[in-house]
Amino acid sequence: MFKTALPILAVKSSEVAEEFYCGKLGFGVAYAYRPDPKKSDPCWLGVVRDGAHVVLSSFSGDGTPGTRSVQIYVENAGAVQRELRAAGVACGDELMDQDYGNLEFQVRDPDGNQLIFAEEKGA
Repeated sequence: MFKTALPILAVKSSEVAEEFYCGKLGFGVAYAYRPDPKKSDPCWLGVVRDGAHVVLSSFSGDGTPGTRSVQIYVENAGAVQRELRAAGVACGDELMDQDYGNLEFQVRDPDGNQLIFAEEKGA
């Protein structure tokens, strides 16, 4: 039986990624695995906010930074967009009203990975 799917986003620096995801997007660190505790990278960094879990990896085998997208469903996309904008995150001026039933806005992390924050219309 399936339990959950966890996106893995490739990053260049776990410290830069942690500052953005935790300092700007409001995630918290759930865990960090560093084979050499004296070095910040490579790192397998799990971050969580409410029910959204993301892994940020600076291990070379986990892909190329800036090539991945993840959609994060939220309860109120407008409120989240205002919160992130107030934190200094570039996230556009308007919500996109998609034909497939979502209100969305997009954010790029420091490595160029795309985060799509989506609210199901009528949900």
